[in-house]
Amino acid sequence: MFLYAAVLTACSNEEAVPFVEEEEETVELIVGSQESSFNAERYEHLTKEALLIYDASQAMDEQNEWERRWFVRYYIQMHEYNENWSTDEMLQLAEERVEFETAWRLLARHKYDVSASPEEIEEQAAYSMELFSTDTPASIQGMADGMNMTVEEFFIQFDRDHLERSVMWEDLSPLVAESYRREDDTLPMDAAQLFNEEVLAYMEETALPEGLPEYP
Repeated sequence: MFLYAAVLTACSNEEAVPFVEEEEETVELIVGSQESSFNAERYEHLTKEALLIYDASQAMDEQNEWERRWFVRYYIQMHEYNENWSTDEMLQLAEERVEFETAWRLLARHKYDVSASPEEIEEQAAYSMELFSTDTPASIQGMADGMNMTVEEFFIQFDRDHLERSVMWEDLSPLVAESYRREDDTLPMDAAQLFNEEVLAYMEETALPEGLPEYP
């Protein structure tokens, strides 16, 4: 089992749960419910540091923008949760996360016919910006500053993959739940975890495109 799969399956349980439509994110620091651990200046510093480390560790022809985003996220998560990951481990996590996210989208499209249009993603970005217009979380402001982006650019460019996932999950979650729903209207586990397990099985059975995809 690869490293990211171990992170996912560690949270699995076999207890019946009621159906809920929210997806629990593994990395919560961007727009999750977790309270910011640092101020904006600290997030800015960590973001710049992560970018420098990634760029120094990867040859130009081996760099991948989507992997780079996940490296930044995991680097900040490491500091927020006092993890002790090496650069190689974070590179592995980022690479495997990109592979997982690619499979997540492919399975959602091929099995459940769920996708997100550019217009829907833009609408989600506008909603996120409005939500945080008066009180931007330190993590978002700091990361945007660390990449010389406005908050709007952060959502539309850097966090676009999260926005796409949110849009897709709104349509996907009831479909996943329906396929696993028991007679007593419960699920064997959370719908997001059920779909994650589907994705892991899909990755074992399906040959994904060679090399890491570039996220638009």
